[in-house]
Amino acid sequence: MASRSASSFTKAPTFSVTTASQLHDAIDRLLPRLRADASLAPSARALAAAAASLPPSTVLSNRLLHLLSSHPATLPDALALFSSIAAPDLCSHNTLIAALSRSPRHLPTARDLFDGMPQRDHFSWSALVSGYARHGQPEAALSLYRRMMQEEAGNAGVDNEFTASSALAAATAARCARAGRELHCHVVRRGIDAGGGDAVLWSALADMYAKCGRVDDARRVFDRMPVRDAVSWTAMVERYFDGGRGGEGFNLFLSMLRTEGVRPNEFTYAGVLRACAEFAVESFGRQVHGRMAKSGTGDSCFAETALVRMYSKCGDMGSAVRVFEATAKPDLVSWTTMISGYAQNGQPEEALRYFDMFLRSGIRPDHVTFVGVLSACAHAGLVEKGLEIFHSIKEQYCIEYTADHYACVVDLLSRSGQFERAEETLLLMNVKSDITYTN
Repeated sequence: MASRSASSFTKAPTFSVTTASQLHDAIDRLLPRLRADASLAPSARALAAAAASLPPSTVLSNRLLHLLSSHPATLPDALALFSSIAAPDLCSHNTLIAALSRSPRHLPTARDLFDGMPQRDHFSWSALVSGYARHGQPEAALSLYRRMMQEEAGNAGVDNEFTASSALAAATAARCARAGRELHCHVVRRGIDAGGGDAVLWSALADMYAKCGRVDDARRVFDRMPVRDAVSWTAMVERYFDGGRGGEGFNLFLSMLRTEGVRPNEFTYAGVLRACAEFAVESFGRQVHGRMAKSGTGDSCFAETALVRMYSKCGDMGSAVRVFEATAKPDLVSWTTMISGYAQNGQPEEALRYFDMFLRSGIRPDHVTFVGVLSACAHAGLVEKGLEIFHSIKEQYCIEYTADHYACVVDLLSRSGQFERAEETLLLMNVKSDITYTN
């Protein structure tokens, strides 16, 4: 007999609503379930229909609006309900604007609703500004924030850290340092960062400068932060590494180790180990490995994979193997890192051996795994084996070919002198690629 999903055995709730109290209770029960399960949309609609028999109330309508706007499946019902409210208040508008701003398709409707509001608060502005920023319209987000600065000048209840953080996210997305600095000056001028400020706002400021290529400005913001936890330290260390300034990143990491009350986490160590590999400083990576062992941070698969990657990138496959073999339960990323490590270090036979072991583990490979395996076949001169694996990517594992897969096949065929077949492979490519062919 065909299996049925667990949800098919879950009966949708029914409601008998004759009082406002019953309606509130029904909404409380249904709301968390509707957010996760669109099949409960009919129940939400039935509840809204049942509530129509109650005396009109903006408070009750807002509760229903919150329910219906919690899932895209019932968003049209939320719009219909809003239009039926005799006197929608600030909460009515904000609830619907927040829901509409979660979808790029509904942003124009959200903007129309926003422009028609008789009164706005910080939530109104933040919802739409963040919606524009989140959906790839940073210029619209910044324009709206500037409008807020003009219309709400002096209104501390609106012009606060929440709206400022949303605008900074837009400046970051637009990679616009000029707009970011303008926002920073506004934040300082309005005193939004005074009295300790908000951790999210400080982080948004530093991130904006770093993403706009102003790492020194990001560091100045970091130094002014009233409270710096492991997350903010790790982010600043990463900004140095991402900007190609490894020495400053390592020095800041050492300062973090000396700071009382702050302990690096596995994400800190993973970022530092990645930099050790990129800047070829295995000796520093070994010291980090030792500290991880002492602190117990290196016991997670995530941290252990970072160590494997660092050692393999530095050409020390012996150490990489020892870390891998000590991993309690290697995952897809761990196996792929080992396979790619052997392929990149000129040991294709070992890469293929680990690929066979990986397949026997029962974990399903992804497109990155196959890049390492195909590279190993190219370096080992295993043309037919490589082509067999290449065809299995789509036929057996239903993974779409990428430019990297084609590049590996071209390399595989070219190394064996089969230049015509390599050229044919380039002509058959149906993905964008920057591969060029040279005879």
